[in-house]
Amino acid sequence: MGKVDDYTSGRAAGMLLARDIVKKDGLEELEKEIHFRNITGINTILSKKELDKACEKIKVRTLDTMLTIAVATLHDEFGFGQARCKRFIDRLNLKADCLVDDMASWDDYVKLIKDEIGIEMTIRDND
Repeated sequence: MGKVDDYTSGRAAGMLLARDIVKKDGLEELEKEIHFRNITGINTILSKKELDKACEKIKVRTLDTMLTIAVATLHDEFGFGQARCKRFIDRLNLKADCLVDDMASWDDYVKLIKDEIGIEMTIRDND
């Protein structure tokens, strides 16, 4: 009986979410939500907007933590001082902005690194 209860509960939560989306943003936004879920396979009680907001926090924190460890490595292992670390931070932020603004893609950067310095980079899928 647990699976039926879980299904019924999930269906009811989905109906409430759909109602709230239509009330707040209209039927067109609900259609976008359905399209997004069909493409991504994401089934959650969060709407796409809420999910995007939560993901944004994760992305920003990930970038901050990776930048911190990169700067620590550049300083500790390669003797970069304040000026070169600052230049690195500024350039990394510029490249990140290019990704966010769709002026470059991860594939562009992977190809550039391979072509210009011969290092094979991969970005793992989260399958």
